[in-house]
Amino acid sequence: MEEAAQLYEQACQVNPEDYQAPTLLAGTYTSLGRTSDSVAARHRALKIIGKHLELHPDDARALYLGAAGLTNIGERQKALDWTRRALAIEPDDPGVLYNVACNYSLLGRPEEAIECLEKAIANGFGFKQWIEHDSDLDAIRSHPRVQSLLKRL
Repeated sequence: MEEAAQLYEQACQVNPEDYQAPTLLAGTYTSLGRTSDSVAARHRALKIIGKHLELHPDDARALYLGAAGLTNIGERQKALDWTRRALAIEPDDPGVLYNVACNYSLLGRPEEAIECLEKAIANGFGFKQWIEHDSDLDAIRSHPRVQSLLKRL
């Protein structure tokens, strides 16, 4: 994880306008227990995402990654809005559906999370280990519908 953090830090320096590296860096810092660094990286990522969305308002990836960051800093209503926007833009994309499911789970919206997860799998998302281990899905993983999905995968 330390090496991952170093690589994401380098990526942030190489392309300071890219929102993905600081977003992923924030998660890496969280895993390392570096809370203040994680918060700082998350705020930096959200600032970049905000600028990116001014130019590309229909970038579903920026919206769902930004929504996760917003949830983590307590801006839950804006996170919900961005999550819904991402889903409206790409309602059938399995990757978007999976990430929207993660956001709904983090936002305490289990039914919407499970619906998106079911649709993601129906549309070709097949990464069983992600569903089994992604901490974003901790709140819904024990739900019978999620357990049924995992058995089918």
